[in-house]
Amino acid sequence: MSMPERLRIALRATRLLLHLGLGLLTAAAVRIDISGRLRPEPIARRWFMGLLAILGIRLIVHGEALRKPRLTAANHISWLDIAVLAACEETRFIAKSEIRDWPIAGWLANAAGTFYIRRGKGGARPLAEKLVPHLAAGGSVVLFPEGTTTDGRDVRSFHARLFSAPIEADVWVQPVALRYGPGRAGRQVAPFIGDDDLVRHILRLLREPTLTVEVRYCAPIRARGYDRDTLAQHAQAAVRTALGLPPLQTAAPALAA
Repeated sequence: MSMPERLRIALRATRLLLHLGLGLLTAAAVRIDISGRLRPEPIARRWFMGLLAILGIRLIVHGEALRKPRLTAANHISWLDIAVLAACEETRFIAKSEIRDWPIAGWLANAAGTFYIRRGKGGARPLAEKLVPHLAAGGSVVLFPEGTTTDGRDVRSFHARLFSAPIEADVWVQPVALRYGPGRAGRQVAPFIGDDDLVRHILRLLREPTLTVEVRYCAPIRARGYDRDTLAQHAQAAVRTALGLPPLQTAAPALAA
């Protein structure tokens, strides 16, 4: 590694640490704001836009987010998916309950208004009871219904449990397909899978001068009239089609917004 490259990485790492510090200060301000004037969604969007800029990640967006209350269902490749979608729009996320108590990541997620799901049987219903009022009041939320990250070459089955929330709230589901470009050596660096740990993954990203991610907003689906299993299948089929993957089954066409 050349000296200019070492300096570039060191500078980006310093900027990243300062940005994390700013995020923690902002998170503390949001948590203690009893007036409710500090809305977490726009604050999170600005912070994640800054994060992507520091990491040299370039967004290419196809289509647009539906400007109505909705559940966004996206394929899941990396922790970067959260930063990417949060930078694209003002929204909230669903995450596993363990993240709530993590240092730094948990503090940021809590301040951003993240909804948490407890793993195992019975964990979806308590979450749905919070999601339905949020959606019915005009909010939006992002779900990664595969339940785990993949290398991005395929899309796993979408778990249907939380697709009951948009049905009950009578809102829309918008599938979103994510695809990361390769790094400079032609290898995939974005996937966060297997034995990856966060620090090593961030170091890999810092070594890359730039990285491209495509975000493709698919046609939204009106949840009314579907059962949760069929709705999940249609959302998965839309993401697979957007990524050029063969559909697993025939899905009815999505309704226009």
